[in-house]
Amino acid sequence: MSKVTLKNVVKQYDSFVAVREMSLDISNGEFLALLGPSGCGKTTTLRMIAGFVEASAGRIFFGDQDVTDLPPNKRNTGMVFQGFALFPHMNVHQNIAYGLEMRRVSKDEIRGRVAKVLDLVQLDRFAERMPRQLSGGQQQRVALARALVINPHVLLLDEPLSALDAKLRHDVRLQIRQLQQSLGLTTVFVTHDQEEALSLADRLVVMNGGAVEQIGSPADLYERPATPFVADFIGKTNFFKGTLEGDRFTTDAGTSFKVAAKVARATLLGVRPEKIKIAVSQPSAATVHSDANEIEGVVELVSYLGPFTEYQVKVSGEQRLLVQQANRDVLEAMHPGQAVRLTIPPEWCFLFNADPGMESDLMGEA
Repeated sequence: MSKVTLKNVVKQYDSFVAVREMSLDISNGEFLALLGPSGCGKTTTLRMIAGFVEASAGRIFFGDQDVTDLPPNKRNTGMVFQGFALFPHMNVHQNIAYGLEMRRVSKDEIRGRVAKVLDLVQLDRFAERMPRQLSGGQQQRVALARALVINPHVLLLDEPLSALDAKLRHDVRLQIRQLQQSLGLTTVFVTHDQEEALSLADRLVVMNGGAVEQIGSPADLYERPATPFVADFIGKTNFFKGTLEGDRFTTDAGTSFKVAAKVARATLLGVRPEKIKIAVSQPSAATVHSDANEIEGVVELVSYLGPFTEYQVKVSGEQRLLVQQANRDVLEAMHPGQAVRLTIPPEWCFLFNADPGMESDLMGEA
């Protein structure tokens, strides 16, 4: 395993800048995910680390070694691709052994190392099978074994689960995480799937337009997003446009929120759907004074999603909020057309000073 360092790395194609001034330290044994929408530069960054794409500027280090100008075969990285990329005319053993043969490793050592890695990925009974005789999950484990058998300094995973169905993706990602932790292998994982990134990585790097939006642990980025883009991309967020004065945020529609203000100025307030409490509105009930914010609304859509139910609620103006309620907490069922009261604790409100273009992209009028 090896520490990986990127110093002001840039990739430019003519006038298009795919990656902008990327500086990043990846610790020995760390599992780091590059996360973002299509075209954000995450795969280009991974391929620059691998050596398949030449950096336009900046330097890349494995430990103390500058590998910027080294070809891929001199960097000792193991790479797993989106489409498995197995040789169809070779059996499992031959596919895994191929990289060692290219390195002119002795036959006896190849035999031992292939057997060891097959046991590691729990495919020791499948050594003689052809790729067409394997399931998608088994093929992905062969691809992983092929990357691991060379004892790489760094393991690079380029959306390796995207070709699998949902259930299989969950199972294989658990196996990848367990393997990575047991081997202590420095790993860089590219995905656009937020659930994969949150469940696998020690740290996430959220990218947008070739630049880094935020770096942190899964909990940091989910609970404390630094920008509206991060709040919107990781998980779901309801946004309100407005202005902040002291500890009160007033939306453009006139709704006032008490907030735990941590910024001097804010033009956008966000709250996660699962942080909002929903209950049947009781107009005749006495008002209980508390610091929590309360909004009246009407349920428009109800989606049962197993562990929780998601409601679309129309509130002031034309804004619609998403609210998620764990089904274990359901005391009374909501239905479309029902008047409800939403409660939003101040401590769960995000505040951002966003530019008008970002505000328009994220939401309609509050």
